[in-house]
Amino acid sequence: MNARRAITHALIGALALTLSAAAGAQTPSQDSASGPVLELTPAQRLTVYQSISQTHKNNAAPTGFRVSVGAHIPDTIELKPLSDTLVQMVPGAKKYSVAMIEKQVVLVDPQTRQVVAVVTQEPTETQR
Repeated sequence: MNARRAITHALIGALALTLSAAAGAQTPSQDSASGPVLELTPAQRLTVYQSISQTHKNNAAPTGFRVSVGAHIPDTIELKPLSDTLVQMVPGAKKYSVAMIEKQVVLVDPQTRQVVAVVTQEPTETQR
């Protein structure tokens, strides 16, 4: 497990230079229909997914809940702050909390519990 963690930290470090060049792409935009949305580059998505999927518990989705941007996270799902390392790499995500639901990483506004970004292992057309 220590080797896996070392590899993860090495990957995160290697991506830091790439991510710093894309700093302008992570600022949240405002969509009046669904609230704030956090835009992430493909490299940022990869870093966030790999880090969170290895360090956070994967929660089952509560009955009737579907993960999507704008959705309200039920109180039964525990939200955690982003690690200092991820905040350095994705500064626009600093004010958000994170959870993993059904193998999807969700970034959430902790004040409203509203999803601002969903990151999956495989990018979808809407994530590119």
